[in-house]
Amino acid sequence: MFADLHIHSWHSDGTFSPMEIIEKARRQNISLISISDHNSVASYTEIENLCGVNDITIIPGVEVTSVMDDIEYHILAYGFDTQDKALNDLLRYNRNINIDKGKKLIERIAADYPNVSPDEFLVYQRNRKNGGWPSIDYLMTKGLTTDWQSYSEFVRKYGSPLEEDFLSPMDVIKVIHDAAGYAVLAHMCNYVKPDITEYEREANNFYNMGIDGFECYYPKYNSELTEYLVKFCRERELMITAGSDDHGGFIGSDVDRCYIGSVKVSIEQLNLKNLYIQIK
Repeated sequence: MFADLHIHSWHSDGTFSPMEIIEKARRQNISLISISDHNSVASYTEIENLCGVNDITIIPGVEVTSVMDDIEYHILAYGFDTQDKALNDLLRYNRNINIDKGKKLIERIAADYPNVSPDEFLVYQRNRKNGGWPSIDYLMTKGLTTDWQSYSEFVRKYGSPLEEDFLSPMDVIKVIHDAAGYAVLAHMCNYVKPDITEYEREANNFYNMGIDGFECYYPKYNSELTEYLVKFCRERELMITAGSDDHGGFIGSDVDRCYIGSVKVSIEQLNLKNLYIQIK
């Protein structure tokens, strides 16, 4: 039995509906999943019922944005109380920051492109099947972007600096713990250079902040990083998780490495504390 604990639906920036995620996971013989949308738990209003009838076990998850030293870190939360007020307030707060960033981006672009209208954007409803965010979807309708790469060029030219208003990783970890959840650092390869010294520094830094575990299996890791994180977690009895970070094709091209089934890790290879026992 395999697990994939890092999947995105169209409730954040993925292209798949929860039902499509369930079907794809089943085709890949994955029996344990978590939809960990960015700063949103909206998928869980529909996915819990879907899992029960499809022999798929679900762990509640969400990917929470944080910032430290001008780097955006993503903390995966698992097994939390989905009704916890403080956590939901934080998720709403993060979503509002991203909404404001999108508005500012469109306002700046509009100064150079007459067919872009900030007022039109305010009422624009994105096509969820396209994935991404309203700003990229809106610019696609204007013929200015075609994919993530071309959108990134606009962000580099017109975007706002990294928002310091996001909470620090330590503060996010505390909110997750207060909501009776576990905090796991997602995709370490996004934050450090491929160097064993860098791995050690980052892992110890987050361990001292109270992180519960690391995403040890990830499609973009080299073998050295995977082996280091697994060893680090086993020695400290931390959580060991695996995730594809599937966005339904939104990020990257057709050869994107991040898709459900790209990391085939058995549940026995992981350390999920008592999460899996609680939900079985």
